[in-house]
Amino acid sequence: MKNSTRQNILKKCFEAIEKGGFEALRTDKEIQNLGISKGAFYHYFPTKLELGYAIIDEIIKPMYESKWSVLLEHDTHTAHRLWDLIEKEKNDATDTRISRGDVLYNLMLEMSGVDTKFRLKLDEVLEIQVKILQKALLQGKNNQEFKSGMDSRSMAYMLIGQLHGCYAIAKTRASRDVFVSMVNALQKQLMEVLYAKDPSQEIVLVGRA
Repeated sequence: MKNSTRQNILKKCFEAIEKGGFEALRTDKEIQNLGISKGAFYHYFPTKLELGYAIIDEIIKPMYESKWSVLLEHDTHTAHRLWDLIEKEKNDATDTRISRGDVLYNLMLEMSGVDTKFRLKLDEVLEIQVKILQKALLQGKNNQEFKSGMDSRSMAYMLIGQLHGCYAIAKTRASRDVFVSMVNALQKQLMEVLYAKDPSQEIVLVGRA
């Protein structure tokens, strides 16, 4: 029961952060929404920052790790899986998601200059993504799916940063169409600078449709 209460607190507060950011999170409001006492809340999270750290460790980090780990499910066809992952990013981009933006990017902008521990935890999430993507890109390069001269770590940073930028601009423009257009341009760029050949004729045709 105690564990369930803690998980519910994390879930509800994460949802609130997704909508409005960390600074706007009102723990008193979430306590009321959850129907628990302040004592129960502060038993698990003595401060708002401690709550934030736990949300990063237990919700945000696993979410982004899971997102990119699909690239390493097999030793081959890494290029296909990367293309599918980016296609999924477009397909999952609802108007609601665009209006909220990318939660990790939002927190990086909002909190990196506010609290050092918060920044370091966000950096851990970023580094996990970079390492997974770097490994996948090296794997694809070894399989001659990606260009031999490609620097895997720099490419990993570029790809993650480009996606963050797509969300940021689309959020400002309040337009899913802008997001899709930008990601399409990113895919075209990757075809020129990353892929040694088309991921597959079928996948490429779908991506350009």
